[in-house]
Amino acid sequence: MDSLTLACIQQRMHLPISQDEYRESLRRFMRIAANKGARLVVFPELGGLMVTPSLLGDYRSGLLKRADIARRREASLWQRLVGRAAGGLAAYLKADLRRSLAALLDVAAADVWEAYVDVYGGLAKEFGVTLVAPSGYLPDPLDGVVRNLAAVFGADGALLGVQAKVVLHPADAGIAQPGSAWDVIPTDVGRIGVILGGDVLYPEVGRLLAYQGADALVTLAACTDLAMYNKVRAGMLARMQDNQLFAACSFLVGRNVFARGEQPGYAGKSAIFAPQELTPRRNGVLVEMGGPHSEGVVVAEWDFAALKQLWESSDTPVRRTLSTTQIGNVLGQIYARLQSLPLVAEPRLLEASDVNAADAASETVLALDDLTVLASITSRWPPGVASTPGAGNAVSAGPVELGADEADLEPLDRDVVNSLAAQRAAPDHAAARTVDEEGETDEMDSV
Repeated sequence: MDSLTLACIQQRMHLPISQDEYRESLRRFMRIAANKGARLVVFPELGGLMVTPSLLGDYRSGLLKRADIARRREASLWQRLVGRAAGGLAAYLKADLRRSLAALLDVAAADVWEAYVDVYGGLAKEFGVTLVAPSGYLPDPLDGVVRNLAAVFGADGALLGVQAKVVLHPADAGIAQPGSAWDVIPTDVGRIGVILGGDVLYPEVGRLLAYQGADALVTLAACTDLAMYNKVRAGMLARMQDNQLFAACSFLVGRNVFARGEQPGYAGKSAIFAPQELTPRRNGVLVEMGGPHSEGVVVAEWDFAALKQLWESSDTPVRRTLSTTQIGNVLGQIYARLQSLPLVAEPRLLEASDVNAADAASETVLALDDLTVLASITSRWPPGVASTPGAGNAVSAGPVELGADEADLEPLDRDVVNSLAAQRAAPDHAAARTVDEEGETDEMDSV
């Protein structure tokens, strides 16, 4: 395969009334991707949660779905009026969509997984593309444990593999368990390494997938503020450049409807990346969404022939010069040592360090008068040097007069003093530089 056209979907979170409605909203993106000739389509993190509202049949969830319809741009006047009333009643009844989702996963996780596979596997088959489906809180096909999980479907609709989020965000806590590994997923369009959210911030993840033979790295993200978005974007660019691979990043936008209480909405600009040497502006970006809050599709082409040539000709051939055997042994030793070190981030250890600090502070403290006197200064050194008024802080030399402390000097010390006095008495114009000038010269020298 010499080249591949792919599409990144920037999708808005909403609450579909039925699976048919949701499937039709997804077809909008798929048609655009297909018209551009995309063979790989990537959706964002947590977009898979939108298969669940139609499975929630309780009264409170129904009110929230009606309120969500009122916020849509195409909503009629009647839908807006009904939606506002439903939203007010839902707030009065303290409707909580996250709690309803957790209850659904407790009693009907298999139904959620079936709906997810039916929607996204069906779309992959309908449009004949390899589809990286959006993640959601789904039961892992291997053990049934609910995780933040994304699946990859082939052009025939078959499930090719899944990837779970390993480093959970606080928003995932209480509803999902972490995954345990990152594995490359083989597809008809190449070997894909899927990374979810904040996992991309760890350099080891990209290197692990690269050494498993990944042809491209794909990140699915849902960021609730622009700072987190910028970190994920920078992390994806770094993992891509670290390993000289192609990469793509798809972001979720819109209201955070499954959050605990009122939370900021999702934001981000989906993008397709390539090593800097292969991009027009040498910044690693092939194409990127214009705004962080709107839906859209970005499409670009990956040139794998050019990438392989880069591996051989680059002035930083990281893939060719870094021995997997050597780096594997080194990293193995480093991480073995790290396992024996205390985790300073653990609250228990932090509390222990606070106790130790308190004990150290409680030790006997000597007063200033109790300290041993090592030396005292009774006069200016060198002796006899004083500032002459009106000389602009210039240092002037005068006769050396020994004070009471200097009278007891040894002969050798007295010779040193007299030598200094002679030097001061000599007409040395260089010594007449001001203190300010000397300080400025030293500062500029250091610069």
